[in-house]
Amino acid sequence: MKFCAFIAALGLLAVQGSSCNDSAQVTQAIPKGPVNINIDLNLPSYMHLANVGTHAYLEGGVKGVLLIHDYDDQWYAFERACAFEPTSSCSMIWADSIEIQLMCGSFIGGDFVKCCDSRYTYAGFPLQGPARGRLAQYIVQRSANQVLIYN
Repeated sequence: MKFCAFIAALGLLAVQGSSCNDSAQVTQAIPKGPVNINIDLNLPSYMHLANVGTHAYLEGGVKGVLLIHDYDDQWYAFERACAFEPTSSCSMIWADSIEIQLMCGSFIGGDFVKCCDSRYTYAGFPLQGPARGRLAQYIVQRSANQVLIYN
């Protein structure tokens, strides 16, 4: 009887251990590059960011920076590399204003082509697809009409 309980306990440990290893293999480390961006919301190209639910693609980081002014009036800045395969050439994060989600893929000939089918909230948390981790985030500070993004 004790032997059966011992075997059952070993079986549970093996199942738990393998599920942890599987999830660890799904998400790679997301590279982050040096970022120090100052945005003036008074400039015509950034005035739209004063409204909630807006975003902008910026130069910087490894694959670029996505700045989001979310519907809860919070500001987020993310590295545009997907959390699933961040070094893949098609792994690029885009904002979908209709679905209010972030998605992984690229535009080819004006059409969006999925890379890994990962989708994220505007706060960078995974919603669906193989990615298990949050998008790599940069620090955002807003003071009046100035937005500073850095790491």
